[in-house]
Amino acid sequence: MNNFYICVYIFSVTISYSIISAVACKGCLNLDEYNFDKIIPRFEAVLVKFDVAYPYGDKHEVFNALATEVVDNKNFILAEVSIKDYGEKENEEFSKRFGINSKDDLPTLRLFVNGEDEPFAFEKNIPWNNENLKTFIRDHSNIYLGLPGCLEEFDKLAFKFGNSNNKKAVLEEAESAASKLQTEKEQEAANIYIKFMNKVIEVGNSFTGQEKKRLEKILSEGKVAEKKKRELFNRLNVLKSFNLETKKVEL
Repeated sequence: MNNFYICVYIFSVTISYSIISAVACKGCLNLDEYNFDKIIPRFEAVLVKFDVAYPYGDKHEVFNALATEVVDNKNFILAEVSIKDYGEKENEEFSKRFGINSKDDLPTLRLFVNGEDEPFAFEKNIPWNNENLKTFIRDHSNIYLGLPGCLEEFDKLAFKFGNSNNKKAVLEEAESAASKLQTEKEQEAANIYIKFMNKVIEVGNSFTGQEKKRLEKILSEGKVAEKKKRELFNRLNVLKSFNLETKKVEL
């Protein structure tokens, strides 16, 4: 009989630990209908995950990892809104304000950017991974979250290049900045940006879309060595700096 109670105790502790582990999100804010509008305006951008009361799984882990990674950024933070479909059904009605109408919509992400009237929605068909979340944040805000193979200064120059009527002047600016870089790794990365800029000037704005398809095709064939694969992914990341779209959530 004593063994039975010991087993029950161990089971209870294990379940309790699992729940705590599932809920924990280091660096995240816990928001609800009462503090939401007080907290959101305090930051330049806030990425909010609307989820069940005790979230778990791969998506939750990806979100947690990103929260830890950006903990030192004073202008940007991650937050969670827990939605309960039982008891007092906390935040259930509140979440409908952002187009989240049922448990089937969870988990889902909304990016709130200071100065924007409505949040941006992370599209359901896009995989939840560190790179895609960073791209989503970067594409819709001024928050810089570097992707592998990218340089902050040159990401900004690529964005400037894409929106400039004098692309040659921006290219010259990039070439000048590249000449001042100290490490070989940085110079190699900068040269990719410069190569893409030259190609856009030569071929036209359609180059980035064509190059994206070409790189994705090579990667999809699965015959690429690991080192080469990383290089191709890095090039794809650089291309994203030239193609910035803004899509707001439709409520």
